[in-house]
Amino acid sequence: MKTFVGLLMLFFGILFLGFLIFQGAMGFYLYDKIIYSNWSLAEKASTISQKSEYIDKFSSALENSDLDNRYNTLFFPTPDNSFDENFKALTSLQDRLHGIKGLEENTPAYQIAMQQITEQQSQAGRMLSVFSGSWWQSNYYYLWNTYITTILITLSSMLIIFGMAVTFGKAEPYDE
Repeated sequence: MKTFVGLLMLFFGILFLGFLIFQGAMGFYLYDKIIYSNWSLAEKASTISQKSEYIDKFSSALENSDLDNRYNTLFFPTPDNSFDENFKALTSLQDRLHGIKGLEENTPAYQIAMQQITEQQSQAGRMLSVFSGSWWQSNYYYLWNTYITTILITLSSMLIIFGMAVTFGKAEPYDE
């Protein structure tokens, strides 16, 4: 009976840890597929019209994800970690792209605008972090919240360790 309980604990611990790992992998995959890949493609695009197209898709994907009124923080919300405020910054980039879309590619104004847009994109790490965190908070709260994740991993690890101890440990005390 003792071995059965140990194997059961071991099985459920491994199953639960595997579930958490699978959910994390799926979360990264889905965020990349649905949202972030559009930003990444916009960074790689070599023309304003291409960048604008991908930024429009990125913005649309964020809008469709229902992330309004979220903060990428457990404590101390500020405008800097607000999804809504960062989305306003994104729309300003989007508006700027739309405004310069009609420029001729060989003109100095186009080249300067392209350089400014590329520089602005390269400095958007904090904004992207807020978008990502807001998406994780909305879709995988138990993995986004560090405290809950720590508790879940600790519980599954304890199940595995205790299951191994009960299953493979000595049943009798060691006598010399």
